[in-house]
Amino acid sequence: MGEKDERDAGEKSERFEDYEHYRERGLHEVPGFAYNTYLCTIPQDFDHVPTHWHDQMEIVYVKRGSGTVAINFARKPVHAGSIVPILPGEMHSIEGDPGSRMEYENIIFSLGILDSQEPDDWCRSHVIEPLRQGKLAFERPVPEGTEFYERVRWALDGADAACAVRAPGYSMVVKSRLFLLLDALYTFRQKDAPQAPDPSAERVRDVLREVKQHYAEPLSVEDAAQLAGYSKAHFMRVFKRDMGQTFSQYLTECRLTAAAYHLEMTDEPVGAIARSCGFDNFSYFNRRFRRRFGMTPTEFRHGRGGADGDAGEKDAAAEPEPGRDGAPSPAAP
Repeated sequence: MGEKDERDAGEKSERFEDYEHYRERGLHEVPGFAYNTYLCTIPQDFDHVPTHWHDQMEIVYVKRGSGTVAINFARKPVHAGSIVPILPGEMHSIEGDPGSRMEYENIIFSLGILDSQEPDDWCRSHVIEPLRQGKLAFERPVPEGTEFYERVRWALDGADAACAVRAPGYSMVVKSRLFLLLDALYTFRQKDAPQAPDPSAERVRDVLREVKQHYAEPLSVEDAAQLAGYSKAHFMRVFKRDMGQTFSQYLTECRLTAAAYHLEMTDEPVGAIARSCGFDNFSYFNRRFRRRFGMTPTEFRHGRGGADGDAGEKDAAAEPEPGRDGAPSPAAP
């Protein structure tokens, strides 16, 4: 695959990843200002946020209820008032406690909006780059009742207030509060904390990156195990333990998410979308899509005001193609 193909694959994976996590609420991004706050409720918006990672900084700020935030597969209980910064590249997931309505702010921003163009910038070398590299360690959730917590809370609440009004120049207020946030993270860092990343998380993240960029291509468990540097049997155990599902189930979920994205955002025939997302067997695709979204692909498209996909669906059903998913995978019943 050439450089352009790699870039296109990366952009496509980012688009449908955003769709996966924010489809119910919509994106409210200001061009040129990579700072977004999403108000989320579990289980009303979704039953949980599955394990994923991205290059942006993320902060989970719990407003009501209780649950768990997992960072590199280490589970951390949270409750109303908990603040959990997540570094770029860290594997993380979010779930609510059974019977609890967990409301939280999901704050996502690029560290690039705080970086300067100066070659010897102190903040970049001592704070921003260590955060990007996962080398700045601090207690998480931020311990309540401490100066550390109060400084972090004050910075985030001030940024929230500025975003609520969005007066001219509000982005400067947000940036100023984010700099104070970084100052708190640096000031209260754990200087003697181990810096080596978790090897299991690093290897699983490599596999997830491959799936994000090449979900439409044939990807076997053996391929994923080789990429992770594990034997097939060990990889299957590690992936199921860390991700809570098999590799085949995860790959199918990614392909279904991509298909939903294309059904809503394009007028491509349903059969063509199925094939472009890695499903060569239309019956299998239709069955898994209905189980995942509670409706057929055509119903999903019509329910969101998209183009008619009946023709593509009939064509695909009439000419099933054996291949990557020609028979139900181990993920299928």
